[in-house]
Amino acid sequence: MTDMVDRPHFKVDGVAIVWAADSSGNTPIASDFIIENGGTNVDLIGTDVHTVVTGSLDALDGSFPDGAGATLRIQNIPGSGNQTTRQGDRFTSSSDTLNPFRLDATTDVRTIRSDILSSFYVATNKAFNIDVVASSVGNPADLNLIRLRMRMTESGTDGGLSFGTAAQLPHTGNTNASGMQWGGYRRLSLLTGGSDIFQGNRRTAETPGSIADQSVRFDLDYRWNTGNIDLSDGTFDVEAEVVYTVYIP
Repeated sequence: MTDMVDRPHFKVDGVAIVWAADSSGNTPIASDFIIENGGTNVDLIGTDVHTVVTGSLDALDGSFPDGAGATLRIQNIPGSGNQTTRQGDRFTSSSDTLNPFRLDATTDVRTIRSDILSSFYVATNKAFNIDVVASSVGNPADLNLIRLRMRMTESGTDGGLSFGTAAQLPHTGNTNASGMQWGGYRRLSLLTGGSDIFQGNRRTAETPGSIADQSVRFDLDYRWNTGNIDLSDGTFDVEAEVVYTVYIP
């Protein structure tokens, strides 16, 4: 007599889906689909996610043209208050307008703090971490001039698409800063060797729903504030590349 043994075995390992824009500026696009595989992470999509402008589904690269720059302030205007180019956003572009202004011996142009706010979305069935690595684009000293802070948004509607209706913040601290490895802003020059910026302890998916329903948004605030730059300093660019890696530990 011969026995036959059959042992089918199926399981669902950790999955993390990351979405925002693609390299061509199309949105919303899922460009990372990460699965656990014997203790390692494998991305089933061979492309990268690109960020969108926070609160929208506008690809960041397409929304900040070459004409965008640091916020400017006209100060010490006789008979009136200061004017700035911070009009509905946090940068200077050709869409800004100024009123004619009087001058005296102290009227001057200065730069003030500027922020670029960008985001990406994550849906998971398991706890995950996010690693960050910063590198310069041109002058390495630029990394000392840009600071980074990350926060989370559990739910909302961006570009007509709702997210997070079936999600939970992926850390039991239940605040938009829980799981972040530092509380405030950190210079990009401190992040060139790679560092976890977020360490989660639970999945984003809380109840049944779609990928968007079970996604939370990660919000990035890049802050540039070098003090009062004078017109005699001329023109210059401050630029960096920052890569975020979502992984299941």
